Amino acid sequence: MFAVSSTLRTLISKTLPLCIGLFAIMSVQLVDSVFIGLLGVNELAAHGMTLPFQTLLIGIQVGIGVGATAIMSQAIGAKKHYKARAVATLSVNGGIVFMALFCLLLWQLDTFIVRVFISPNIENPHYFLLVNLFITYWPYWLFSALSVAVLYLLTSVYRAHGDTKTTGAMFVTASIINLVLDPLLIFYFDLGIKGAAIASSLGYGIATIYVLFDVKPKQWFIGLQRHIGTIKYGIELLNVTSATITNQFLPAASAFVAMMLIAKLGTDAIAFWSLLARIESFSLVFTLALTMSIPPMIGQYLGARQYHAIDNLLTTTAKLLLGFTAVLAVLLALSADLMLPLITQDPSLSAWLKAALWIMPISYGPLGLCMVVVSVFNALGAPKTALIVSFARLFILYIPAVAIGTATGDMLNTIIAATFANLLAGTFAWFKLKDYLKSTLDHAQPCIANT
Repeated sequence: MFAVSSTLRTLISKTLPLCIGLFAIMSVQLVDSVFIGLLGVNELAAHGMTLPFQTLLIGIQVGIGVGATAIMSQAIGAKKHYKARAVATLSVNGGIVFMALFCLLLWQLDTFIVRVFISPNIENPHYFLLVNLFITYWPYWLFSALSVAVLYLLTSVYRAHGDTKTTGAMFVTASIINLVLDPLLIFYFDLGIKGAAIASSLGYGIATIYVLFDVKPKQWFIGLQRHIGTIKYGIELLNVTSATITNQFLPAASAFVAMMLIAKLGTDAIAFWSLLARIESFSLVFTLALTMSIPPMIGQYLGARQYHAIDNLLTTTAKLLLGFTAVLAVLLALSADLMLPLITQDPSLSAWLKAALWIMPISYGPLGLCMVVVSVFNALGAPKTALIVSFARLFILYIPAVAIGTATGDMLNTIIAATFANLLAGTFAWFKLKDYLKSTLDHAQPCIANT
């Protein structure tokens, strides 16, 4: 009992600061959507078309961060400090360069992206309005996404060293700056939809500058030297992050396919799905915080060969997550009527959102458990198994469910189908983790098999 209580205290102390920081990140996205929604449904639809790419870019930075954090935390636990510093330097610099080049590539594909979601119709002035809105907004949004990535990659080094408070504080700072600047830039300075992206860029940019000054005296980075150790660590980082990035590509691909399916139901449907996705991300803040706090803890336990601690950590995490999301589901359902007027004034969007807030949150516990299991597999050095779990959740369960729902032409059916897919995904992921622990780690510590 004492071990579980001790584990719970450690888990909360590591997760809560990240939860606050992620809450701030999601509030930026939700606040942007609310303010953009005040401009009109067309602006909200243009913003909604960025959703799959937001998932993609976040997936890349998370893939790099998770892989690097796993290596760094194990190195720190094993007292290999040079390795930890080398991996930190390689992951941050290499990650930023890669993200910048990828954003430049996406910028050049703006017209193609619009045509994927909206069928060209030169006789419809509404088509040209959406195209102009998106193409004008696109480069500003990409730069804001890059600014998020830079801050995330820098703070991943803090998390590897067990410091989650700085991450939380920096994302809260960025959120507050964005909240203040959003209405000023969008409405007062009449920048429209571009103002939301500029506000986000300024918020994350200011936080990043602070982190750069704060991290310098800590000596967590080094000037890389050409010797066999650095090359070996770079290859290890590349192997691990390529697997974790591939894993993170799956949510982006599924978001892209889901948005294509939803787009068949019209512009209002795109706007609704964009709002729902951001509300869902907001609701999964605690889950996302767990996926960030657990891998460094598992990595350090593995490095120190404290296998019994992994058993306590996973059991406590599952109980805490399912309990938290159950309470959240009740709160979302009961507060739906109060929340909707603050989010949108459109009647059709309000009706769909009310139904979604009553139905989908019951699946956030199993969905969150599936997401945590994926991060656990990555931390345990099993990225291929993590990939299998993600693929099953997204392409065997979620996308077919959305396809069935949209085929009926009814958004309510789509919501119900997606909910069932989440419930099945969580069940599958948990049993997959139990089987893995029994077959792989049982020889190291018998108690692992009892998870």
